[in-house]
Amino acid sequence: MDKPVQTPISRTARLLDLVPYLATHQGIELSALADVFSVTQSQMIADLTTLWMCGLPGYTPLELMDLSFDSGFVTINNAETLSSPRTLNDEETIALLLGLDLVIESLPEDRQDLRGLALALVKRLSLRTNVRAKLAAIPAVAGSTIAVIESALSKKQYLGMTYHSLYSDTISKRVVLPLELRSEGGVEYLFGICQSASATRMFRLDRIQALELVSIPAEPVLEIQIDDTIKTSYRIRVHSRPRDAAERFALDSASVLTDPEISSFSNEWVRRSVLASSGTIELLDPPDLRREVATAAKSILTIYQRQ
Repeated sequence: MDKPVQTPISRTARLLDLVPYLATHQGIELSALADVFSVTQSQMIADLTTLWMCGLPGYTPLELMDLSFDSGFVTINNAETLSSPRTLNDEETIALLLGLDLVIESLPEDRQDLRGLALALVKRLSLRTNVRAKLAAIPAVAGSTIAVIESALSKKQYLGMTYHSLYSDTISKRVVLPLELRSEGGVEYLFGICQSASATRMFRLDRIQALELVSIPAEPVLEIQIDDTIKTSYRIRVHSRPRDAAERFALDSASVLTDPEISSFSNEWVRRSVLASSGTIELLDPPDLRREVATAAKSILTIYQRQ
């Protein structure tokens, strides 16, 4: 019968199981030990040689495991710390259940085989924990969203996206050619070429409201303008509540008092931030955006006066 394919994970698991097994089966024949763990005798000798070089810190002959298998029979000493089979406490079991829940949610539809294995493992782990309620991990980004993006990346396919932009507080539909997934500051982003903007864009995954694969002929990448690094400068004046201004625009306490210059990728974000300050912040430059802010403020004031 063919032996199972060896992987680093399967070998590590076998090494952890070998020690408690040998502690309770001293003098077992090498061939019988290989059969118990479904490996060849040469692989078992390699495993035992690896264990022979393991032990407690210090790693002198006094701390290393004392293994004997030259005669064809295996005995082990100095392995008291690993003499019991691997066990999981409640905290470790709960962590595994939560992790498996995230894995199950992120599996693509065509991997029902993996889903079945994961659900079977969840069932086995659930039987051994004292937690009776069903555990579920709720990620900031749905696993199905990441699965669709990874599928598009692997197939070099476009994505149809419904996206909520906090800069403009608008919901738009876009077609994006994904380039890579990124993580910055604990937030996950999709970096790709937006067809409507004809430029590269970063999209926060937790602001994607809908996502699907679409088939669109690829356009030459050379026509795309990569302009995400271009920022516009603005100058503001803080009339009151300097701490609020410092937090809103990431300023230090000294610059708040000196008509500071700020920069942003979005005029809309600056316009809305100034309006949200309720008159405590004045936009000085650029003049065209200053006029837009003044017009919007008058319009808002008119609406309030009609109430």
